[in-house]
Amino acid sequence: MLLHQGVVPNNQITASLRFAHRWDDQQLCWVPTADAWGRLALDGFLIAGDGRGISGGAAAALQGQLAALAAAHSAGRLPERERDRAAQPLRSALRRQLHIRPFLDALYRPKLQHRVPADGVIACRCEEVSAGELRRMVALGCAGPSQTKAFSRCGMGPCQGRLCGLTVTEVIAQARGVSPAEVGHYRIRPPLKPITLEELAAL
Repeated sequence: MLLHQGVVPNNQITASLRFAHRWDDQQLCWVPTADAWGRLALDGFLIAGDGRGISGGAAAALQGQLAALAAAHSAGRLPERERDRAAQPLRSALRRQLHIRPFLDALYRPKLQHRVPADGVIACRCEEVSAGELRRMVALGCAGPSQTKAFSRCGMGPCQGRLCGLTVTEVIAQARGVSPAEVGHYRIRPPLKPITLEELAAL
């Protein structure tokens, strides 16, 4: 059986920096909490594009322009009135781009059995932990993804839970009878991608 979570954001950077994330019930994934400009909770950090949530290339470019306006204003290079005036057509265009998202998210929603597999299916490929083993961990008191590392090596392989994270969250949520938002997600640890000692030494 193949597992499939659909097209989901790459939030490794925002998660590793410990920014707040929320569970998106439409896209079935974690997305960073940002304001309308793309500003994150810490001053000086903005986000745009698919790392913020899947919205398509045109919408990502518009989000990038809005973030640039916010950055220019924060740097004292653009008065608030000019920023807001320049943002108006961008926001209108962004609304048009996002208008179809609920339809697309519903039409291409991955099936439950592809996200929350049967017991015999491998959930964590790096450490060969099955969905059934995850459910047995829950029965023993495991409440969330990061705790699976104490019960097994789930999420501790080369990908550090980046590939299995959503599956682990949803399997645990189903086993506990709670929402994925309550279960949480893995803590992303550096480096963001596995690297060799030679690459590290060359920095």
